[in-house]
Amino acid sequence: MFQQWLTIMAALSGAAITPAVAAPQSAAEGTPTQAFMFETGTTLLAKCRNKAPEYALACTAYIVGAVDGIKKDVFLGRARPNCWPAQMKGEDVRRVVVAYLERYPDQRKAPASVLVSVALNERYSCDK
Repeated sequence: MFQQWLTIMAALSGAAITPAVAAPQSAAEGTPTQAFMFETGTTLLAKCRNKAPEYALACTAYIVGAVDGIKKDVFLGRARPNCWPAQMKGEDVRRVVVAYLERYPDQRKAPASVLVSVALNERYSCDK
């Protein structure tokens, strides 16, 4: 059991250190035009598609953490309120995000945390 825990923790540690996308440079200034990110839509989808249990866990944990962060920002007034359900299961949120990433491959280079928000806003639109 302890060995399995170590394997999962090692996988999660690797998930947190996913290679970041290099920030593109502004031609005029030579300064970064994009913020540093650990996870992109591409790297998140790769984790989510991986059949190994530790990757499935890393995928779901990342998405749930992003949702918690977004909900925190809404609570603190730093983000606009959304129309997401008050209670969501991790697997349900994962399905919504993975479906979005598969449907819009052109958006996968964006930060995964942004894509989690966009996917949930599309699924739980306030306009319905």
